[in-house]
Amino acid sequence: MNLLSKVAIASLSILSTSVFAAGDQKVNCKTTTVQTPYWYGWASCHASGEFLHQHISQHHSQWITLTETKYENGNWTTYRCDTTLPNKGYNTSSRESCQYTPKANITEHLVESHYDRHSGITYYEADVIVADFNYSDRDGHVQKVEKWVNGVSTSRGHVDIRTTSTVKLRVTDNDGNVTETTRTLSPPMIQQCRRGDMLIICDDNFL
Repeated sequence: MNLLSKVAIASLSILSTSVFAAGDQKVNCKTTTVQTPYWYGWASCHASGEFLHQHISQHHSQWITLTETKYENGNWTTYRCDTTLPNKGYNTSSRESCQYTPKANITEHLVESHYDRHSGITYYEADVIVADFNYSDRDGHVQKVEKWVNGVSTSRGHVDIRTTSTVKLRVTDNDGNVTETTRTLSPPMIQQCRRGDMLIICDDNFL
């Protein structure tokens, strides 16, 4: 394998596996203390002449239904009555509420040249890749999007990269949170091919 092939295969490995995501981080977090009431103690009531008595350690409501099943005269009888618990307490817990920064991604894909249906091989163009701008905001919406290629602003959703270039994306959400990401992208030096999940330079070994 010659040097050019080795470099090209290294380029393929980087291109096919690299995913750069920025943002989606917690910011402006606030912790609040919440007290949730509960009731407890001895509860008692009468059901059809039977006295039901039970200690309850914790219940979500002051009202509670006591139930007891007894075996009497060859039969099982269930007694049930409603009553209240005498004591009230509180469980204390902390809750965190946060904003999230917007997510900003710069990804890239190859440009398809043609597809050979007989061999099942897809051919991609050399000396060009496409940079894609992707963004979102999990707790609101994206308010502003700014994109640059080598310092020049662009409004396009994707751009062709034909020489090594610095691509930058800045995203602002409706809360004023900002995420910025930058990538340096280089187009492939020679034509590449794909058959199934395999991406490699187009040479006789591949065919």
